[in-house]
Amino acid sequence: MVLAAGVGSRLEPLSNYIPKPLIHIGGRPVMEHILLLLRKHGFNQVISNTCHLAESIENYFATRDFDISFVREAKLSGVAGGIRACSHFLKQGTACIIMGDALTDIDLSKLYAKHLEAVKHGCIVTVAKMQVSDTRQFGVIVTDSSDRIVNFQEKPKPEEALSNWANTGIYFFEPEVYEHIPADAPVYDVAKNLFPDLLAKGKYMQAIAVEPNAYWADIGTPEQYLQSLRDIKAGFIKLDLLENISSSAKIDSSAKLTGAIEIAEDVVIEADVELHDCIVWPSAHIARGAKLNNCIVGPQSEVTAGSVSNNKVIATQELEKTKV
Repeated sequence: MVLAAGVGSRLEPLSNYIPKPLIHIGGRPVMEHILLLLRKHGFNQVISNTCHLAESIENYFATRDFDISFVREAKLSGVAGGIRACSHFLKQGTACIIMGDALTDIDLSKLYAKHLEAVKHGCIVTVAKMQVSDTRQFGVIVTDSSDRIVNFQEKPKPEEALSNWANTGIYFFEPEVYEHIPADAPVYDVAKNLFPDLLAKGKYMQAIAVEPNAYWADIGTPEQYLQSLRDIKAGFIKLDLLENISSSAKIDSSAKLTGAIEIAEDVVIEADVELHDCIVWPSAHIARGAKLNNCIVGPQSEVTAGSVSNNKVIATQELEKTKV
C-alpha cells in the first residue's frame, strides 16, 4: 500500500495545486519512484488511498503501467485510518506499507525476509528504522537487543530522545494488525495510536535498521525537496531517473543552469536567466535576466525580468513568496 491521501501542508502553497505524491523529482513523481521500487522487489499488486486532489493522482496512474487500485476517502482519517480503508485488500497476506512522499532506495527484499523470519515467532509488525542526527522531525523507536520494539517517542528534542533511530514510515504488517484499528475512530494514526496500543497489548513488533548506504527522505518540506534534488545530483540515491529537464521546456540558449536543476513541462526561460539549485514547476515563466538561487518556482508562476531571489518559494498565482 502507498499512502497518498495527505494534504502536504508543509509544502503549501505548492501542494494546493499538485498533490504531494505527484511532486516531480528525478524526472518522475515521487510516488512513481515508490511504485518502481516496489516492483523491483516483487510487490506488483498495489493499493493506495487518496483524498486531497485525489483525481489528479488517480488520473496520472491510469495512464501508467502499474497494477494499482485506489480507495478514495471522503475525509482524512489518519494514517491508520487510511490503512483501515484498504484493509480488505491488505488482509490477504503480509503487506508492505510505504508513505507516498518517501524518496528512498531501501532494500525492501531484505526487510521482507527479516519480517518473515520474525513472523515465525509471533511478530505482526516490522518497521524500517534509520539513524538520524536530529530527532525533532521524526518518531523515535526504542528496541531491545533482539530488535523488539519496547517504546516510542514522537519528535522528541535531541536531549530528551531515548534513541536516535527514526521511524521511516515503511512497514510490513500481518493481517492481525487490522483487527486493532477501531472501526469507529474518525481519525486514527499509526505512530500515535496504533503502535502504542499494540505495545500496550504486548504484541510483538520489531524495528530493523536499513542498510547503512540506503537513502531515505521525506520530501515534505521545501528545504528537503531541494536537498534531495542535490542528493540525486551527487549520486547518493539509486533511482530509475529520467531527464531532469522536460523536452517541452523552452530555454533560451543564453540561460545558465547550474547545480541541481529540475525543469518541468511547458516552462519558459528567457535570455540571460541564471538558475542555481532550482526546481521549476509546470508552465512557469522566468523572464529575461532573472537570477534565482535555491528556489522553487510554482506552477504557472511568473518571475519578473531582472529579479533576484534566494532561498524562496515563488508562487505568484495566489500567495506571497515564502522563504525556504
